[in-house]
Amino acid sequence: GLRADDVSPIFTPLYHAGGLCAFLVPIVTVGGTVVLHAEFHCGEVWRAIERERATVVLGVPTIWQRLAEAPEMAATNLSGLRWAISGGAPLPRYLIDLYRERGVILKQGFGMTEVGVNCFAMTADEALAKAGSIGKPMPFTEVRVARAREDGSFEEITTPEEVGELHIRGPHVCRGYWHQPDATAAALDAEGWFHTGDLARRDADGFYTIAGRAKDLFISGGVNVYPAEMEGELVLHPQVREAAVVGVPDDQWGETGVAFVVCEVGVTPEALAEWLEGRLARYKHPKQYVFVTELPRGPSGKVQRLKLLELPD
Repeated sequence: GLRADDVSPIFTPLYHAGGLCAFLVPIVTVGGTVVLHAEFHCGEVWRAIERERATVVLGVPTIWQRLAEAPEMAATNLSGLRWAISGGAPLPRYLIDLYRERGVILKQGFGMTEVGVNCFAMTADEALAKAGSIGKPMPFTEVRVARAREDGSFEEITTPEEVGELHIRGPHVCRGYWHQPDATAAALDAEGWFHTGDLARRDADGFYTIAGRAKDLFISGGVNVYPAEMEGELVLHPQVREAAVVGVPDDQWGETGVAFVVCEVGVTPEALAEWLEGRLARYKHPKQYVFVTELPRGPSGKVQRLKLLELPD
């Protein structure tokens, strides 16, 4: 849906596939205008959006969170913005609603360096109707949600809303990892399906939603628990800014969740546990809450979960 009259500020790192290929190359290809930033600065991004009459903007959830917290947001004229898009990690529903209040349609995309920076698409109207979804597969892209069989092979899940691993196949999928045959064999099967490691579900209308990373899933009392679901409910608390949940060994349940939370002073574990009552089944509740000033993140804005467990008590 990009057009020759589109204008976009580019402030994501250009050494990252998303920064270079998600918007910069496509917009230049269609003849649009790129406003290149030397670094990410909330105030300057908002000023550029208004000054340059930006029409489309790409960011990751962390960026959309920080832009929403910037004082410049309230005063910025957003009338020229057709839509904005988020990628890199699941987009919390509260951010979608927050930007919608300002008249901004915030869509969610999905891509990987190995399979292309965007493998799904949806219209602005579909983004409103299917908030939180990444849309439907792009042309030339085959997608399936699959479960593992006992023999290690996979079968496609056809039941709507059932969670499985997201597999992608098409001419845009890489041929493997450079000089890493074992990694290539683990990611690409004999039929050409790339195993993304992401968990997803497809609804009855054919729209896909990311449930989290397979490696982040933990099993508590024999039941699968998806940290992204827990995090999505925690950040809806009015005093919570960010949250990340990690599964840790537990003698009774096998694994339980530890929630690392960035929030206002005075929030207690009891208050958060009460907040989750009625929102999540009891087995999905974190067993422990750790309050931190910030979550460790990599250059692309994704939470580095292993580093959470290395934080001092």
